[in-house]
Parts: sequence; C-alpha cells; structure tokens
Amino acid sequence: MKKLGLILIFSLLLCTVYGQNKDCAADCSCSFDGVITDAQTGEPLAYASVQVEGTEKGTLTDENGHFVLEKLCAQEFDILVSYVGYKSVVHHHDLFHKHMNVQLAEDDMILESVVVEGDKQQSGLTTAAESKLSKKELDLVKNESLGDVLTNITGVSTMKAGANIVKPVIHGLYGNRILIINNGIRHEAQTWGSDHAPEIDVSQSENVTVVKGASAVKYGPDAMGGVVILDPPKMELLTGHLHGEAGVEAGSNGRSLSGNLLLQEGYKKWAWMAQISGRQQGDMKAPDYYLTNTGARNLSYMAGTRYHHKKLDLELSYSHVEQELGVLRGSVVGNLADLALAMESDEPAYTNDDFSYDINNPRQEVQHDVVTAKGEYNFSNSMLKFEYGFQANRRKEFDVRRSNNNELPSIDLELFTHTLDVEWLHPEINGWDGSIGGQWLYQDNNNVPGTNTVQFVPNYNNSRFGLYITESKPLDHFTLEVGVRYDYQQANVRGRGNDNSIYRQDLTYNSVTGLIGISKELGQYGHFRTSIGSAWRPSNVAELYSFGKHENEVEYGFWRWEIKSAGAVGTRDDVADQDSKPIDNETSIKWLATYNYKTSRHDLEITPYVNYIGNYIYTRPGGIISTVRGPFPYFVYDQTNALFYGLDASYIHHHNKTFSSQVRGAYLYVRDVSSDAYFVGIPLNKVGYKLNFEKSILGFDNVNASIEGNYIFKQYNAPKVISPTEIIEGEEAGTPVIENSNDRFDFAAAPDGYFLLDAQVNVTMGKLILGLRGKNLFNTSYRDYTNSMRYYADDPGINVLFSAKYKF
Repeated sequence: MKKLGLILIFSLLLCTVYGQNKDCAADCSCSFDGVITDAQTGEPLAYASVQVEGTEKGTLTDENGHFVLEKLCAQEFDILVSYVGYKSVVHHHDLFHKHMNVQLAEDDMILESVVVEGDKQQSGLTTAAESKLSKKELDLVKNESLGDVLTNITGVSTMKAGANIVKPVIHGLYGNRILIINNGIRHEAQTWGSDHAPEIDVSQSENVTVVKGASAVKYGPDAMGGVVILDPPKMELLTGHLHGEAGVEAGSNGRSLSGNLLLQEGYKKWAWMAQISGRQQGDMKAPDYYLTNTGARNLSYMAGTRYHHKKLDLELSYSHVEQELGVLRGSVVGNLADLALAMESDEPAYTNDDFSYDINNPRQEVQHDVVTAKGEYNFSNSMLKFEYGFQANRRKEFDVRRSNNNELPSIDLELFTHTLDVEWLHPEINGWDGSIGGQWLYQDNNNVPGTNTVQFVPNYNNSRFGLYITESKPLDHFTLEVGVRYDYQQANVRGRGNDNSIYRQDLTYNSVTGLIGISKELGQYGHFRTSIGSAWRPSNVAELYSFGKHENEVEYGFWRWEIKSAGAVGTRDDVADQDSKPIDNETSIKWLATYNYKTSRHDLEITPYVNYIGNYIYTRPGGIISTVRGPFPYFVYDQTNALFYGLDASYIHHHNKTFSSQVRGAYLYVRDVSSDAYFVGIPLNKVGYKLNFEKSILGFDNVNASIEGNYIFKQYNAPKVISPTEIIEGEEAGTPVIENSNDRFDFAAAPDGYFLLDAQVNVTMGKLILGLRGKNLFNTSYRDYTNSMRYYADDPGINVLFSAKYKF
C-alpha cells in the first residue's frame, strides 16, 4: 500500500515537472489539427476557413476536410470556423486537446454546429468497447427512462418492475455491477432490488455512452459489468446570445404529457445553463386491460455555471430529480388462494376498467439531489482533473397496509454520499501515454424512524479509497494498453435482529484488479480492439442483511436465512457474520473483442465476449410465505460460480443518401457452472431490422422516418417451474414439492417469444421539429421475462406519441 502511494506521488511530480518544462508558447511552436464535416451527412467540407480570432493566422481545409494550424504562440485562443451556406462557430480552444472535430450545420437547419475536442475515448481506455447514442438518436427518446433509452444500444437490455421502473443490463449484469457516471459524478442510489431504477432524467443529458469492456481499472468495483456515461449539454463560451430549446410530448398509452425547457448563454470567460422538465402519466394499458396503479410523476431541474481563466476551467452545478411511481396494484393480494390466482391468471387482480391518474399504494417516492464541483488545469502537455460530488438520496416505499399504517412508508431511507476524483492525464513519457488517478467515497445510510416495520436493511457507514494507473503505447503494428488498480473498503453496519436486539458489524474488503489490451488498424477501414481484465465487487448491504417485505416480494439476505430441513429455507434467529457464514468477494475475468469496419456505405460492428464470475451473488426463489400484509413469493440471496458469454452485432448499409438499413442482434448464454443450473431473469436474445429514410422533401427542411421490427426470443435456458398452487397444496398436504433446499426453480414458465413493431417520423421546419412515434404498433400481448411484473400482468400495448420542439 505504501509503495503504491509513493509510486503515485513520484509519478505525479514527474508529470508536473515534465509538463511544465515543455512550453511551446515560448518559441511559437504550438500546433493542432482537426476535421470539418457536415453535421447531417458526415461528409468532409473542403476549403472551409479556420481562423484564430484577433490575428491573421488561419488556414483552409483540404479535400478531406482536414486542417493544420502551426507556429502558434499561445496555448489557448478563440477559433472561428466558417463555410459558405453553413452556420459559423466560435470555439475557445486550448492546446491540450490536439485534435478538433467540427460539425457544421447548414444555415436553414435547426441543428446547431458542434465542436468535439480530443482524440481520447470517453472511458480513457483506448481498447475498451464503447457504444454511443448520437444526439439525434437521443433526442427521439429523451422522455423515456434511462433503461429504455439504453436499449437502443446493441448488447444493452433492461430489468423491470413495471412500465416505469427500469434499470439497464449490460451483458447480463445489472444493479451494483453497472456504474453510472452522470455529469462526471458516480451516481449513488439505493439499488437494493430490481424495483430500484436510477433517479436520472435523461432529458438533462446531451450524450449517452456505454462502456462494455473491463473498465473497473479506472472506475472501481461498481463497474464490473460496464459503465454508462451521461454528459449534460456543454456550457460553451462565446455564444453571444441566449439560446436553448423548448419541447413537449404527449403519449396515448397512460395519457402522458411531458415538457422540457433548456436555456444557455456564454460569454468570454463564463457561461451558464438552466433546465427544467416534468412529466405526468396515468395508468398504462396492456392490450386487454388497464395496468391499474402504474402512473408516474417526474420533476427535475438543474442549473450550472462555468468559469474559464487561462489554463483553468471550473464548473459548478446542482440538479434535482423527484419521482412518484405507482406499482401494479394486482401484484399485492390478501391470502394464499388469491396469490396463486393472481400469479396464474391471465388478467391481474384489482384491475379497474377505467383510466386514472391516481397513484395509490403500493408506490415509491424518491428524491435525488446532486451538487458537483469539477475543474481542469491544463499544463502544456498534461492535464489535472478533479471532481467533487455530494448526493442526497431519499427513498420512501409505501405498501398496502391496514388502518393508519397505510399512510406511513414501510421503507424510509436516506443515503448521503461524498465522492472525490482526481486524475492526471500525464504527458507522453518514452512513448507511454495515460493517466494516474485516485478516488474517495464516503456514504452514510440511515433508516428514518416511524415506519412501524422491521428494518429492511440496516444503517451503515461506508468508506472506499482507490488508486489506479492506465497506460498505452503505440508499437510497430498495434497499440498496447495496460492498467492496474487497488481498492480498500470499510463498512460499519448497525441494525436490529428478529427480536429487535441491536447488532453491529465491521466489514473490510480490498483487492487488486488489472487490464491488458491491444488496438490495431486493419486495412483502410477496419479496426480491431481486444482486452482481458479482472474486476471485483464486495457484497452490498442488501445482499447480506435484507429482511422482509420489499414492494411485491419478500427477500432475505445471505446472513438472514438458513436451511431448516430438506426442502425448507427459513429465517435465522440471529444474524450470521463472516465467520459463521462466509461470503467471498465476486471476482470476474472478462475477455472482450470488437471489430469495426466502416466505409461510406458499410458500418459493421461485432463484439464477442466471455465473462467468468467467481462467487457470483444472485437471488433465487425460495417459496411462498404468509405475513401480516398478505402472502408473497420470497427470494433468498445465494452465491455460486457463473459463466456469461455472448455476441453483439450490428450492421448498417447505406443504400444511397436517402435510405439506409440496420440489422442488429444480441446473444447471451448464462450458466451456473458449480450447480450446472440456470438462473432466473437472464435477458433474452434479440434480433431486429430498421429501415431509415432521410431527405428534404415536400417543402420541409428535413424529413426523417424509420420503421423497426424486433423479435425477442423465448428464454429456454430457465429453471424448472413450481407454481404457487403446487407449493401451497404440497404444504397443506404435508408433502413439500421443493425437494431440496438448493432446488433451483421459478414460479412461472418463461413467456413465449414475441415481435414488436415501432415507427417514427420527424419533420424539420426552420427551428421547429414535429415528431410522431408509434411503439408496439401491432398492440401485441406479451410478457417480458426480465420484468418482475410478468408473474401478474402483460406489458403495455400500443403507444402513439406526438412531440414538438422549438430550438432558439
């Protein structure tokens, strides 16, 4: 530990000295290059003008849209890029960013010109597999949940608890194995089950990137499955006027209405931004009945400011998200017979024939506040980045309870998180380029008194510290990348046992992870990246201590249950610990490769992967339990070794400038290699086709339309089925049907495969964009295998959405 710290400090000092001694401004040897392209077509713009404002220094792009500016005597300046028939853009540029990609929009288009700096990937790992939603793609789905938005990226699926509670799944992993970086800060939420969705409003973001590779080296234990990166609109300097956008969207299913307003302005040294959005939605409707009590209300707002002075860039921002989400009423019943009926009938219980905006119990209320302060300091050939974040997360879950208790939350929790990230992007040393960084996290989680229930999870304080280094070096025929990271975590837990006695436990974890990868150009159009990396993750508080009712199911953490007898799992009288019932850290070895082939007509990407996870923590059905709030299926946390492997593939063919076709698919296979069994809730394989049309016709500046069909296969790799009726009748007869305490089963069979058809059209008229989207146009009745509500009801049917956006 001490040696690692000394190496880091020495490296930082070396980078500082090296960076400060190389000052190109002293001898006017500064330079940078870039590419100017059409924002709509991506075609290079030849003979575009690139001018350093306030000087006579300038140049024109060549036939490939490329330019080079040399013999500059300053390390930062304002750049004016202009081209006849296109919107000009003024950008404040510093020389740490050696490459600049400018996308110019035509004068009569609503789209703004965009400047993208730097040649590094979002993750900072050149061999990592990254997929990104373009701004145009994101604009179409901004009012949907983060999980639903990410399904537009191949290899990403969802885990749901109804229509509005959606979380992303990458290569079969979700929850605490997926790290979300929102506005540069690790998103910290109370993710203790599939019914906890990220409290993030996607309309506050401008870019969404998914890192599928082994990025735990840079981000830490929470990134075992992948990283989702969301960036807000950049606060540009020198805009010279107030600008922004306002939009509304209305949907037929749930009779939803949402609105969004964004304002921005930039001056010479500072800029500001403010945004507010809201959404109200009532009961969703399956093709044959209403999904009673599935309404949602969302409100979010944010504000930020940026200050720039010479080599220093600072940003301060605040954001707030609050949600009230209804949970399907038919998922909570009163007795064993009703539970069996609810889980085995075609239509859920408590279904109203009339639509309603009312949100009753069971429901969730969540609030998430984030304050971030981040900055960059540019040396001549290096950069120091620092980010501090404070997050306050409040969660209340209301259950269906008797008398006055129905007004009280059954779970009421507050989580406060402080994070600090520091990273040096050091100068090149003997051909090696990379970064050295450190991260610190502190969390304080507390149950708010007054629920009149047993704590579902205990109070705890959690501290974590991590150091990492990632380096890359171009060799003769490829680029080599290596990385290593060390993490130390300590937690203090305080809770109450079954008899209301207090228990306290101190938990300590630490581990080293690593990564090695290569990146190679294959011919003029091909690119190959591959990496193998290790990752680890300690068990979280819910996996160890969860106890009792959680929305529509009961869960018992690893230290709260034991085997009572053959075929019977029951709760412990005491709380186990690491000595009496040890649980080891999850450890992962993941290999991943990505091949890209891109020309003006073809765009191919193939990504195979294999991920072996030792000590994999999962939940499995345990049986049916009766409580004072009714009977519920219960699940227990357990641990085993698992193998994940699969393939993501997408291919886009540009038939001409008007039409293009896209085919994409994802295959995933998961197996418990210790017990030779399958898990419940593994994402489904999928294949889809999309036909896209884009052209200026009928007097409109631009018409973009597409039709897309996706077939989702049945999950054949699922455990056997023991229905609630079989369990109840077996217990009543004294002949339990769960023969072994480790018996792997599910309460219902995996649903059949299904086909969904979607379509959309957007027309641009000056600064106004009108859009029409249709989802599940055939009004197909289906149940999603990874939606926990599949036990009780179908997924939503047809939904037609109309949107209008004005950009000013």
